[in-house]
Amino acid sequence: MKPIALIIVSIVLVAGVFVSGVSAPSIEKLPRSFKGYELYSWSEDSQWHFTLITGTNRNKTVEEICSGGNIVSETGWVRVHATGVNAIVDVLNKLPRGEEIVWLDSPRSEQSPPGDIEFMFPPEQVIDSVMGYAEDSGLNLQVVAIS
Repeated sequence: MKPIALIIVSIVLVAGVFVSGVSAPSIEKLPRSFKGYELYSWSEDSQWHFTLITGTNRNKTVEEICSGGNIVSETGWVRVHATGVNAIVDVLNKLPRGEEIVWLDSPRSEQSPPGDIEFMFPPEQVIDSVMGYAEDSGLNLQVVAIS
């Protein structure tokens, strides 16, 4: 390998490569998260929107949750947006068995959502469907109302 190519590869490996702007269907597998994942949902334009994001000790901003574009980094940071129940089930299918997910009805931050976004849980039958899928897939999904 030429020295300049070796330097570029080293910089990329040290910085952690971000795969940004990928579509959820093109993601093959999501990494295990040390602190699990957080799931958020809201209805917009008569469709359910979901964001699965890496769990951390800090509160997520509304912008982090709602901003477009999916991110899966080699350092373990994940944010995947899905529109529709089938789409979020497809995303959950990419998680390793035994993964922990907390489905929150709103972000813990004190920020107001932009525009018409109001975080909430979908109807009970949708929650039951997603929870049933998670259980069948060996995922530990908890639904937590914080608002």
